[in-house]
Amino acid sequence: MSSPDLAGDLVRLEPCTRENVDLLVEWTLDPVAQGPFKKVPDETPKSLSETFRRSRERRYFLIRRIEDGKPLGRFYYRPHWFSEEEGGMDWELDVLIADPEDRGRGYGTEAQRLVRDFLLAKPETRSVFAYTAEENLAERGALEAAGFRLLGPLPQPPYEIPEQELPTVLYVAEREQR
Repeated sequence: MSSPDLAGDLVRLEPCTRENVDLLVEWTLDPVAQGPFKKVPDETPKSLSETFRRSRERRYFLIRRIEDGKPLGRFYYRPHWFSEEEGGMDWELDVLIADPEDRGRGYGTEAQRLVRDFLLAKPETRSVFAYTAEENLAERGALEAAGFRLLGPLPQPPYEIPEQELPTVLYVAEREQR
């Protein structure tokens, strides 16, 4: 599966490469960059670097601000097959804006909207989804602004998401019926 290079008015999503992977790893291991609703994984920098660059399942991106080229954060999407029906692929999104000063400026919203549109255009797509802590009002607002609708608290059939530490809600964007 090739990784697209997506750009909007505010951000460009650049596929993870050897040149930018160290920054993605640094942010992933930084509690400030992870923010109050994500956990720092218990992985080594080398292990994360390999995952980001070589994962066959997830596609990782650097989020870069168009205005000045500043790297802002990390993004990934990955497929799930919750349904056996044709057009039954569901895509999970995850965004991280590393610097708290850059949050709330629309960068994550635009990144999610760009990838949502890209994935919904694929004929095999049933839906694109993201989940967040129920109390993460900023991310919930960003998902709504990016065109996702609240489906409800997890667990939520058919989305078989592992139980989270905090109460979590699911947002979905579905392909229009043709």
